[in-house]
Amino acid sequence: MKRIKSFVLSVVAAVADSLHSVLFGYMQRVGLLLSAAHTAVASHTDAIYAVSASLPATYDASGYAATTITYTAIGKVSDFLPYGSKRALNEWIPIAGAVEYTKGAPRYGQGAMMMGDIPADAGQVILKAAEASANHYSMKITYPDSEVHYLDIVVAGWELSGGKEGAPMVRTATIGICKAPVVVAAS
Repeated sequence: MKRIKSFVLSVVAAVADSLHSVLFGYMQRVGLLLSAAHTAVASHTDAIYAVSASLPATYDASGYAATTITYTAIGKVSDFLPYGSKRALNEWIPIAGAVEYTKGAPRYGQGAMMMGDIPADAGQVILKAAEASANHYSMKITYPDSEVHYLDIVVAGWELSGGKEGAPMVRTATIGICKAPVVVAAS
C-alpha cells in the first residue's frame, strides 16, 4: 500500500509540475504573466530606446518575438514618459445610499520623450517621420538588466526647445501609447 501511495504521489507531482510549466510558459508568451525580473530597485541609466515603423504580428510577447522587426536606437534620450495602465475613476452619486465607483477605459500613457537634438540620428529621423504620419510605430526599451518593454505608439509632436545662451538644443517627441505594454523579463 505504501508503494502504491508513493507511486501515486510521484505521478501527481509530475503532472502538477508539467501543468505548471505549460501554463506558466503559455501565460508568459501571451503577455498575461509579468515575470518579476527585478529583485531590487532598477535604474533607467543605460536603458536603450529604439523605434521601428514595422508592427508585430500580434501584440503580445510571442508576437514581438516571432516578428523580425528592425529597431533603430534613438540617440541622446534624457527623459521618457511614465507608462502602464491607468483608468479614470467614474463616480455615481445616488440620492440615497453610498457613492458608487466604476473604472473607465485603460490609458497606457502619453507625454514627452526628450532628447538632445541630433538631426542626423537615425532614430530621431524615424520619430520625426512618425509625427508626420497617422500610422502606429513600435518602440522597444531595453533596460540594463536585459528586461525588454515593447510599446505600440503614435507620435503627435516633434518640437525643438526654445533657446538661450548656454542651453542645449532639446527635441521633444509627444508620444501616446496605444496598447498595453508588453514586458519580457530578463532571461
